[in-house]
Amino acid sequence: MATSNLRERKKERTRATITRVALDLFARDGFAATTIPAIAEAAEVSPRTVSTYFPSKEGIVFDVYQAAIDRFAQRLAVRAPGEQTFDVLRAWLHDEESIQLGAEAALVHHGASKDDDFPRLREAAIASDEDLWGLQRGYMRPMKRHVARGIAQDLGEEPDSLPAQIVAEAVVSTLLAVNAHAAREHVATTEAFETALAFLREGLSALET
Repeated sequence: MATSNLRERKKERTRATITRVALDLFARDGFAATTIPAIAEAAEVSPRTVSTYFPSKEGIVFDVYQAAIDRFAQRLAVRAPGEQTFDVLRAWLHDEESIQLGAEAALVHHGASKDDDFPRLREAAIASDEDLWGLQRGYMRPMKRHVARGIAQDLGEEPDSLPAQIVAEAVVSTLLAVNAHAAREHVATTEAFETALAFLREGLSALET
């Protein structure tokens, strides 16, 4: 058991190191120009090790997206009668923030640097590179579909209706802006989202009338 725990801690440290140096390189040199061998050299591991942890280069940046979006879809699917999509979004963001804090604490406990602020590093890399900016929008498409479905149910519309699509686009754009702001300003994502939520609710109310 002790050997197994030690092995897992080493894996977490290696994964954290690869992520940190890759995000730094993406922000400095650009996503397209940064190679797997360059990441491996900076992380002091082999290129094979990088590929083992991250089968694709873009996965280093966006590996957290799919699991988070899946958790939103699951929460939306089991929402209580009368619970609105915006209420689900708020609860989901609160849960995601707790998951992120727990993951960061675990990494530090396992030997990662306390300076490994992965949300800030990730947003800095995306903001500095058009390729990553475009990829981010692609990774958020499933989120848009889930939100559109939820909003359509709230409005009594079809998911492909214009009102549902407009709100879903606004929600996804807001989430991206909130994440970037929270990482840049070192504030809670949920705190930043509350400011935007009033705006989103006003837009939804206008579509309901």
